[in-house]
Amino acid sequence: MIFKRTTTVIILLLSSYFLGLGGKSDFPYLNWTVGEELTYHVKWSFIKLGELTLTVIEPDTMHNRLVYRCRINIDSSPGLPFITLHDVYESWIDADSFYSHYFKSVESDRSNTLLTIYDFQYDQKRVAIHIEQIKNGKGTVKADCTVTIPEKVFDSLSLLYYARAMARTEGKMNVPVFVYSEFKHTDINFTGQLQRIDLENKKLYSYFLDGRLKFIGIAGVKEDFEGWFSYDVQNVPLKAAMKAFIGSVKIQLLHWKNWKEGLVLFKQ
Repeated sequence: MIFKRTTTVIILLLSSYFLGLGGKSDFPYLNWTVGEELTYHVKWSFIKLGELTLTVIEPDTMHNRLVYRCRINIDSSPGLPFITLHDVYESWIDADSFYSHYFKSVESDRSNTLLTIYDFQYDQKRVAIHIEQIKNGKGTVKADCTVTIPEKVFDSLSLLYYARAMARTEGKMNVPVFVYSEFKHTDINFTGQLQRIDLENKKLYSYFLDGRLKFIGIAGVKEDFEGWFSYDVQNVPLKAAMKAFIGSVKIQLLHWKNWKEGLVLFKQ
């Protein structure tokens, strides 16, 4: 599905000092804010495909590490003839290094629900995978196995938070990702550059990055992507652009909760 195909790169989206803004001087670093809620609209040309909502739910402990449970809800616009989506992705993300400890997704269309769980067991260099298809209230297990992984990895959601944490840095990185039950990589070019962008008819500064997928993402997202992140310690994703089978897809911040700086950062 076209809208679902944008999900990975949106989630994928989505050194130096904090230039006097406060916080740690080492990277990666993100000012985790429990209750942060960011909602985006997704457009293809002039058609609104739907909305994404990113939420930092709560802190937790996993594998003796502090983690943050994060969620992205994906809802297609009502009335679209080719899309009906109400998907939820959750990731338990390492608070300091941003790799994934546990991942869960529930992907639903008109008649089917697909449940996917990845339990990353780094001490054994493996990930336990459970995939179940649910139709008419009946579940069918599609996979229940383990796969060897050579190193700590990011899932499609934790990668976005890693990009947020690294947005101020400069350098090219080849990042390990576990997606669709496979170990893959993506290239991210952290430019460390401030760019002026338009958002809500205002001008603001943002940190820019771009990159390229080395694999076909969820439902066909591929090749190049770009992202812009706010000039404050939360490094909020503001805008993104990417390629899909249908062409260029645009994502833009629509409204938010518990973004401490918010519109204060908008420069006329």
